[in-house]
Amino acid sequence: MPGDDRATLRQAVQAFRERNAEHLSHTEEWVSSEARVFFEAHDVAHVLFDCDISLFGEGAVKIWTLFGTDLGFWGHITGYREASAFELSRHFGVSHAISNTIKLLPSIPLIIVRAKRMRKLWPWMGFERHLDTPILDIREEYQIDVLNYGHSERSLRH
Repeated sequence: MPGDDRATLRQAVQAFRERNAEHLSHTEEWVSSEARVFFEAHDVAHVLFDCDISLFGEGAVKIWTLFGTDLGFWGHITGYREASAFELSRHFGVSHAISNTIKLLPSIPLIIVRAKRMRKLWPWMGFERHLDTPILDIREEYQIDVLNYGHSERSLRH
């Protein structure tokens, strides 16, 4: 459902999880409840800020999270550490890492500027009231201007 702004946030998050099911270990039963809560908000951020799960998308969603949500720097670091999110980096191949890093670096200032232009910060926790709202309406309310870089459906191993 990438690019389908008429979808509600709930619908788009469900589609995101279905599309990326083989890469989302945080949906497994053995994952702690704290990690589940953190990654539920993280999945919402992926959808809201239109970021895929490539290394570029993961980097972009982290920048959006730091500057466009109320999670804050230390909440960001603590949440990722507690959820063992840094393990994900092991799944990226060398060529994927190099090409996506080259693509991400010049995008960082643009993401920061766009996040700073938002009307208000996205609530990292407490986003549930928006689940049945179309993504287009949410982006308009918060003044979120996504990058529209295109989605990589390729495996993380590329």
